[in-house]
Amino acid sequence: MYKRFPLSLRIFLVIILVVVSSMFAMGLITFYQYVRIAREYNNKKLERKEQLIVETFDYLLSKKNTASSEVKDKIGNKIYEISDINNLDINFYSLNGNFLLGNKIPDASSKFIPKEYLKSLSINNDRIKINKKSPLTGENYATIYRYIYNNNYEPIAIINFPFLHDEFFLKKDFHTLLYRYLVIMLIVLVVSGVFSWFFSQTLTRKIKDLAQRLSDTGALTNNRPILYNYIDEISPLVKAYNIMLVKFKEQTDALIKSEKDNAWQQMARQVAHEIKNPLTPMRLEIQSFQLRFNPEDPEIKDKLNKLIRSLITQIDTIASIAEAFSDFAKMSIKKDEKINVLEIAKNSLEIFPSQYIEIVAEENIILNFDPNLLNRILTNLVKNAFQAIPENQTPEIIVRITQDNHNVYFLVIDNGTGIPKEIQSKIFTPQFSTKSSGSGLGLAIIKKIIEEYNGSINFTSEEDVGSVFKFEIPKGE
Repeated sequence: MYKRFPLSLRIFLVIILVVVSSMFAMGLITFYQYVRIAREYNNKKLERKEQLIVETFDYLLSKKNTASSEVKDKIGNKIYEISDINNLDINFYSLNGNFLLGNKIPDASSKFIPKEYLKSLSINNDRIKINKKSPLTGENYATIYRYIYNNNYEPIAIINFPFLHDEFFLKKDFHTLLYRYLVIMLIVLVVSGVFSWFFSQTLTRKIKDLAQRLSDTGALTNNRPILYNYIDEISPLVKAYNIMLVKFKEQTDALIKSEKDNAWQQMARQVAHEIKNPLTPMRLEIQSFQLRFNPEDPEIKDKLNKLIRSLITQIDTIASIAEAFSDFAKMSIKKDEKINVLEIAKNSLEIFPSQYIEIVAEENIILNFDPNLLNRILTNLVKNAFQAIPENQTPEIIVRITQDNHNVYFLVIDNGTGIPKEIQSKIFTPQFSTKSSGSGLGLAIIKKIIEEYNGSINFTSEEDVGSVFKFEIPKGE
């Protein structure tokens, strides 16, 4: 499924995933470190408070060499004052673990110190800390037992601090930190999302441009190298494309030259063949006339005139062949102008019998075209239409011209014998002709002219019914 996503979306999702994963990992590390530091700070704070309270009671009990039995009397009500100031419960026990006094009335669990605690306190020789969980609230708390000494550094009592692990401020600060981190994460996510989307679009736009240039590359197009000034993973691809263009142009030029050479060779052979066709009968007629020539023959003058007429006909054929090949070979210089198509069509077809031609067109069809070339196209097509109609049949030729917003359409319809199916594919092929005296270049020239204007030509034909030649030409600017 992921592979079906566009490349830009995949890059965007990967960047967002990296950002989110990084921030999540940083968040876990940050919160873990915060909790550890906060708890250490809280423990040290309680230790400082404990030390301060112990020093306070040491001061109260250090005026004289206090005995264990005097602890309760010397402390008295001071325990309430010190407990309130430090917001901490305080209990005093005798050395054997019995309750002496405290800021609160003792319950069953605080009337004495368990023996294992006393033993542990004796072994550690100073202080023990017991972590417990309250059976009522389930909260963790620590209770500390430590000796109180007199001036002779003799233990005279055991002081106890049963204080809870106050995590209220820890949780409050944690929630505040979490809220701020989520806000920052949201801002970073939005900024990184905008940046990653822009970056992915910019990166893929270069690839799309390169793909478009690759798809537009062709032998007949104006291929231009890609200018790319960045040094990244795309630059080798651009460099390879530019090198390919150079090699492609060299190969295209070589191919075009080879095709031109082959075309001119083929053209030369065709010209020689077409000119040789009328020259052979001319030679035979002259040789025959020479063998039979008799100055005394009373019909010599008529025979001479007949020979001259025959030679002139053959010479005209050679001239028409040469002209047709010349027209096909040369690239006409187009002189485009805004023309009225109906007017040009009427002028072009005046040379044909008007009773056999019907022109159907609007008055205001305007085309950007060379009028001489349009005249040539219409004249050739109508001439072919007349030649396709048998002599014993009345010609009916329709020239229909229509238009839309972009093109002008021409139809030349005749009622001739039609074009046989087996030769329809060769109609626009140079040198192909159905007429013995034709050069086979008329329709090829027409097709060439129309395609130079980005137009197209085709036909439909049915034997013994007629043919329809249709071509269309873009209106141009």
